[in-house]
Amino acid sequence: MPKPKRTSKNFDTIESPSKKRFIHKESASDTNHNLTSQTYEMKEPVEDFLIVVGSYERILYGINGRWVKSDQSNFDKCKPSLHFDPTFIFPAHIGCIKAVAVGSRYLASGSTDEVIKLYDIKKRKELGSLLQHEGSITTIQFYNKTHMISGSEDGTVCIWRTKDWECLKVLKGHKGRVNSVDIHPSGKIALSVSSDKTVRLWNFLTGRKASVNKLGREGEMVLWNPAGDHYAILMGQEIKIYNITDGQVTQNFQLNSRYLCMRYFAHEALGDLLITGSEDKTVRVYNVKNGDCIATYIGHKSRIKDISIIYSMPPMYSTPLSLLTSISSDGVINVWILDEIWSNKEREDVTITTPLASYNTKSRLTCVALSQTFND
Repeated sequence: MPKPKRTSKNFDTIESPSKKRFIHKESASDTNHNLTSQTYEMKEPVEDFLIVVGSYERILYGINGRWVKSDQSNFDKCKPSLHFDPTFIFPAHIGCIKAVAVGSRYLASGSTDEVIKLYDIKKRKELGSLLQHEGSITTIQFYNKTHMISGSEDGTVCIWRTKDWECLKVLKGHKGRVNSVDIHPSGKIALSVSSDKTVRLWNFLTGRKASVNKLGREGEMVLWNPAGDHYAILMGQEIKIYNITDGQVTQNFQLNSRYLCMRYFAHEALGDLLITGSEDKTVRVYNVKNGDCIATYIGHKSRIKDISIIYSMPPMYSTPLSLLTSISSDGVINVWILDEIWSNKEREDVTITTPLASYNTKSRLTCVALSQTFND
């Protein structure tokens, strides 16, 4: 296959595998997941933001987060009202959905069936399937509008170009399941952690391994901070923060329960915050600089499976709110206002027990992704 034309200096300098494995929906033989049918048709977008969740039962949910106007004159001093409206609910895979990601207009879901499904959430239609991996899909991430990466139990990391869904490179090196991959904010490098108890640094300019370090324990998730000068690795009951300059540990968070997920959030005054979900049904917000837990969210009745963050502006508000979405294994979706933490002048450990809004899918949820509204 001829080398693809260069469209990005950070990705397209690497070679393309000899076999392209994108199946367009119109040519696929499986018609069970046809979104154009009356049963699975996606409604027109009316949401202020979209919550997408995957489940153990192979169901993909799309739920509108819709702001409701208030008649109160002092609206800015009151909590806004958020309603949930289901937009699509359908069996997207023949196995458990383990990863979902949104990049601009594209939605991707990965499953134990070894397939990545692609959707255009602006046009509300299915695009097709990616069949490169030979193991369960464990992680998916978009970089800008141009590229996507995926990791699998087959030990590989794939780099995809969204223009034509060409697999530009298959990164090999891990000797076990790839648990997590995260692209550096520059798009030039990425980190991956695996069941082989190593963390690997990949050079996306060459498509090759740059370094490998032994962790001594299995890394379950890896995450760059927004500035790209530190990264976090989740390992069971511990999360370590590393300095990219010398690889030294700069912060260490420990818990009596297992951490299951984490997200960075950059605050103008407080700096880097690390938000975690854990097996003890709790979401915590840590100040990375001093190691303090500045907020605790207690509202779930089961373990926290995933979390995600989005900015959204309610009606009559002059600035957008920072919204944290958490999902639990019993099917509950909770949305919290992160800005409530900043209003605490002492900035000590705040405990919040009531979410802004809640929705029960009654499924065993596994992953979540958020998207802004597309207005035509």
